[in-house]
Amino acid sequence: MLRRFTTNESGNIATIFGLSTFALLGAASAGLDYSRMTNTRAALSSAADAAALAAAQAPPNEAVALARQVFDANFTQSGLVAAFSAAPFKKGADSAFRVEVTANVPMTLSKVMGVDTRPVRSVSDAILGNDQDIQIALVLDVTASMLGSKLTSLKTAASGMVNTLYDKLTQGNQIKMAVVPFAQYVNVGIANRNQPWLSVPPDSSTTQQACWQTRDITRTYNCRMQFHSWTDWNDGVATPRSGTWEVCDHDYGPYYQTCQNQTTTLTWKGCVGSRNHPLNVRDQNYITNPVPGVMNVSCPPALTTLSSSRSTVLNAINGLAAVGNTYIPSGLMWGWATLSPIEPFSEPTNANRKTQRYVVLMTDGENTMSPTYPKHDGYDTATANALTAELCTNIKADGVQVFTIAFDVTSNSIKNLLRACATSADKYFDATNAMQLSSAFNAIAQQMTMLRIAR
Repeated sequence: MLRRFTTNESGNIATIFGLSTFALLGAASAGLDYSRMTNTRAALSSAADAAALAAAQAPPNEAVALARQVFDANFTQSGLVAAFSAAPFKKGADSAFRVEVTANVPMTLSKVMGVDTRPVRSVSDAILGNDQDIQIALVLDVTASMLGSKLTSLKTAASGMVNTLYDKLTQGNQIKMAVVPFAQYVNVGIANRNQPWLSVPPDSSTTQQACWQTRDITRTYNCRMQFHSWTDWNDGVATPRSGTWEVCDHDYGPYYQTCQNQTTTLTWKGCVGSRNHPLNVRDQNYITNPVPGVMNVSCPPALTTLSSSRSTVLNAINGLAAVGNTYIPSGLMWGWATLSPIEPFSEPTNANRKTQRYVVLMTDGENTMSPTYPKHDGYDTATANALTAELCTNIKADGVQVFTIAFDVTSNSIKNLLRACATSADKYFDATNAMQLSSAFNAIAQQMTMLRIAR
């Protein structure tokens, strides 16, 4: 009997099977618990990151409420309630915003040992880099092709970028911005007329007698209404026109000479042309080779030099007006000059802090004009494009980062030119409408402020 008991294996197999089954079920339960905690931690982390990033960009009085709103929208694990806390703080010289969340995850196996839930915690810090000063030149195309809704869209998008940057970068004069509207020429402001880096002849008025041959109409006949059609070209944009008016045939008398005093007036409106190449693509030698003022031409509103005043920059953007044709090198050259430590504007930097300089170039089309020195009244677009590329290279070589935006541009050649001009691929934007233009300016602001998640 004892022998039968010791040699009977059926009971042992049942016991071993039972123990094995319990172990397998335990392992499966433990795996389920671990998987549930891992998934919850990932969901918490993702939602906390989104909340911290949103709050770090919000006005201080709205940040905490927005963080909670964004977290709730992103954390959707059924049946779980997360304990939530959020607050701004300083991390060295950087501004930061912390979101801390904890959720109690229901357990399976641990319930046997009296543990119903286990806490899962996540902390997200959104860091806003404040360890450097930022100087930005907004180089904005305000040519005639920007008239109407496109100019309105530009004002909205650029103003949004300005507000984002000034909201985030709040340490004294940490951020300065210049606004450089350009068309065929740039306006440096008539107040600078007598500066040593500028050469402008005096305004003048000359009257002299002019004579010419003319003849009188002696008879008008065969008058009729006639339809006419034509195309107006403005900054490379064709606009079909048509109209109907009266035309007549005429008989004329003999020619005779007539004379009249004519007055020629030369007036400077702040517009500047180009120095001879290669000085027109170099930031140097302004005193020995001053910039030529151009008389009797129209140009955009005067540029605004670097300013730490948000209202000054916004007023400059709101005052933009569209006029003239496109010569991109003019805008690039003066955008670069506003960031330069030498004349014309001699912008100093803080020796105790790093300074990062940026040019943001936005245009809606190709170069339609080229330099004839000092004027820009030629039509050699290949030369204008080559000068644009040369300027981009020189600006980047000077340590300035370049962002470019093509706005409603259909030409692949100008898109390629702008893409090559940008410091890197992520600094070129192709915006086909107003919404994408605002998104481009916002994305540029995000890159400049170096908002990031740190744990």
